[in-house]
Formats: sequence, structure tokens, C-alpha cells
Amino acid sequence: MSGSDDALLTAATKSCTPLSQTSTTASRSKKTVYLVRHAESMENERVQAYVRLQGALRRGAWPKSGDVVASLQLLNFDLDTPLSRRGERQLKDVRAQIEAASFIQQASLELLAVSPLQRAKRTAEMLFDNEVPRVEVMPCLVERSPLEALACTGRFEDRVNGFKDWLGNIPQTRVVVVAHCQFFSKLLGKGCGWDRYLSNAEVKRCSFDPEMGVFEDLEVLFQPDEGSSDEQ
Repeated sequence: MSGSDDALLTAATKSCTPLSQTSTTASRSKKTVYLVRHAESMENERVQAYVRLQGALRRGAWPKSGDVVASLQLLNFDLDTPLSRRGERQLKDVRAQIEAASFIQQASLELLAVSPLQRAKRTAEMLFDNEVPRVEVMPCLVERSPLEALACTGRFEDRVNGFKDWLGNIPQTRVVVVAHCQFFSKLLGKGCGWDRYLSNAEVKRCSFDPEMGVFEDLEVLFQPDEGSSDEQ
């Protein structure tokens, strides 16, 4: 992992200081939250190549050279990869669905919180096109790093919980969150079933109860017609 990636994660742990420690006036009312996972990234594409490589080896077949090269690139642990070409197509598809449903106008969105990683920022830009009145770029929304996955420091859980506390205390009640697979998995409650998994470029609506700290009534609103990829 590069020095810039490490600096980003350090900032992430500080970016969602629980507002309950600093604010006594913020609203604790229930929220309508729209969760958006970024579209397919180059890292997602490499993960799929690795899955195909493993499948070929299990069958005793030679893997494709492109899959070998892409799999080796996973060793770079690049946290901030751009979207793939398929990811860009996914966003065009979902944006067309959003426009057809007049979603942004009807949902009366008040705030958009987005991870600073380029795949998330690009997703927010393409899907919402500066039509949400307030945007917060939040380092605490970045994806779980390999270091966080291996270390038992609780840093990842701390920033997820910090974000929940922040969300519960802000006055806005209709919020869009654009982030990542593992972050959403932890946010929603790992092991709670596939209804709590988000595919690439998928938009889900749910309710958040700040007093209970739980997300409920998850519903898929939009997803790419072509299907989506896994992880990261």
C-alpha cells in the first residue's frame, strides 16, 4: 500500500468524529437514506479475472494470459482505481433510469455524502449531476483496506460507527450515500443476508433509526440491466 493510501486511511479514521461528542442541537429524527455502490472499477475487473483464473486452474486448463496479468495487478493493493469501461456503461444505464423516474426531483434529496475515491466520486457525478443541494466528501466512507482487513485494531468498525453517528445527528432527513461494498456490508450488518448486499451501480432505499442505530426496509430502486460485479 502506498504512502498516499496510508494517509487517506489515517484521515478516514478522523473524518467521522461522532457528532454526539460535539453537537447537542442536531436532529435525531428518522432518515430516508439512499445507498449507492460505485460502478464497476478496474479493481473489480481484476477480481473477476482472478476468479476466472482460479476456475481455469481447478479445471486443469490454461488460464487466459489477460486474466493472469490482471490477477497479478491485484498485488499492488491500489485503493483508488478508476471505473472500468463497463462501469461507465453501468452509470449511463442507471442515470437513464433515474431520469425516466424523475427520481431526484421526487425524492427531494437534501444531502449527498460520497467517498473521496475516484470511482465513488465519478459515480456520484454521473448519477446526480450536481442536482443535490449539498455534497459532503467524507474520507471515512472509503473502502476497507487490506491492512484493516488483516489487523484487529477496530479502526474500520470505528469509522463505520462514526459515520452512523454523524448520519443520525445531521438535520437532513433525505440523504444519498455513495460508497463501497465492504463499507456498506459493515454499515448494514454483516451476515444479514443478500438483501443487504449492494451490486455495482445499484441504488437502494432504506430507513435509518438513529436511536436504534439500524437500517431497515431495504428496497432496490435502480440497478444496471446488464448485471454487476463483486467485491471491493
